[in-house]
Amino acid sequence: MMHRMAIPLIRHASVAIWLSLASLSAAGAQGLVTLDTDDLSRRFEIRDGVAMGFLADLLRQALAGAGYRTEFHIRPWVRCFEETRSGQVDGMFALYRTPEREQQYLFTNEPLDIADEYIYVRRGRKIDSAHWPDALKGKRVGVVNGTYHGHRFLEAEQAHLFAAVESVGSYESLIEMLGAGRIDAAFATIDIMRDAMNRVANADRIERAEPAIDTLPIYLAFTRQRDMTAVRDGFDRELRKMRDDGRYDALVRQYPH
Repeated sequence: MMHRMAIPLIRHASVAIWLSLASLSAAGAQGLVTLDTDDLSRRFEIRDGVAMGFLADLLRQALAGAGYRTEFHIRPWVRCFEETRSGQVDGMFALYRTPEREQQYLFTNEPLDIADEYIYVRRGRKIDSAHWPDALKGKRVGVVNGTYHGHRFLEAEQAHLFAAVESVGSYESLIEMLGAGRIDAAFATIDIMRDAMNRVANADRIERAEPAIDTLPIYLAFTRQRDMTAVRDGFDRELRKMRDDGRYDALVRQYPH
């Protein structure tokens, strides 16, 4: 028969094991941080199972300095949000910071980089992107699901400036729709769109309107399903160090826009 004193000991042992597991879960087992992205551009790509590019090296170095290993997953953009929100992964990148997103995700304080937002149109169509709300009033525009394109775009959408906003699952689909004339304009960041155009036949049917309509900082964001504060703070600390000691600028030179 089990001694009565053994029962409290088992309970205490169970609590200790649970606390140990809980402490590991903040960044996964053995200090592993899992991150989702769909950022298939020269800023980030996976070749032969190895993550490469500016964002890959930046995230890996900063998290390693904070004591964590990094595992990257390529997902559709909407799924990145879903998996991070549910806690299936620890975080996602690279995204803009908005009040709505801050309620659902824990953002780093240090931005990863900045992104230039542009309007794309069919080649030969002239548009003054400095006054794009006037040029696109009553027009059909396209975006990729789950993307954000700055406060002015949000205001225009809320004011029903556009005839329609078509949401698609990929930048390749966005390019094809614009090239075929099914939409009048598309909103996208220059880095991702430039590389997506290299993967689409007849992408030369579209072009970028100058100047950029916005320049916004992009961030790493963590799930709120568990306490990721220590990971976030460690990342911020190491990224500041990288900026101070020149490693950040070295990566910028290695991977120019």
